[in-house]
Amino acid sequence: MALGTRRSRERRQRRLHLLLRFSQALAVILTFLGVGVIAYRGAEELARQEVTTLEAQVARLTQQEADMQRENTQLAATLEQARRDMRQLEARYAQDVPRAPFTQFLTAARERLSAGVAAERLVDVIRTAENPRRCEGRGIMRRFAIRFGGTPNAEEGTSFAEGLLRVSVAMPAGAEDIARQSTVSITTTWNGRTETRQGLPQRLSLPLGNLELDLTISASELRGFAQAALASCQRG
Repeated sequence: MALGTRRSRERRQRRLHLLLRFSQALAVILTFLGVGVIAYRGAEELARQEVTTLEAQVARLTQQEADMQRENTQLAATLEQARRDMRQLEARYAQDVPRAPFTQFLTAARERLSAGVAAERLVDVIRTAENPRRCEGRGIMRRFAIRFGGTPNAEEGTSFAEGLLRVSVAMPAGAEDIARQSTVSITTTWNGRTETRQGLPQRLSLPLGNLELDLTISASELRGFAQAALASCQRG
């Protein structure tokens, strides 16, 4: 009877020992599982934070890229406008700033104006200037007296082409500046016209049929006289 009791006690002790060892093993397993869960949760939170940070960086960089693209577009538009403005300024400069041969004209005009020649006189000379033509025969030159005071009559001055062309010059009484104060009258009887110009010298081209009369009127070396030269040129 005592033997059965001891064996029964030993069996209980072995079961208790096994249960204890199993409990210890389970506790270790649960501890590892808890540590693993905590570590996993921590790693998951860190990963979530890193993802959130990366998403914020991506959003910021995307916004920066969009801003840079807008800025580049604005800069490109500004550059193109600046190029257009520069082309306009270059065109305006080329139009407004004189270059050769206009600079030569301006220099000569400035010199003549400084010498006292009237601006209207220079304008008339430039307006009537023409390329030289080949004229047949020698030109005719005639000297005539200048009328001082009053208006020349029909017989004063000089005439060409059998009276078809008459030239006269008048000046105010007591005037001495022939270049500025003289009044030149040119009468062409074939068309009944009389043209009046101010100042000497004068040059005109007068069409007459198939001819072009080249008339030059200037002051004579003799005081109180003017002279007129006429050449006949074939019209092309």
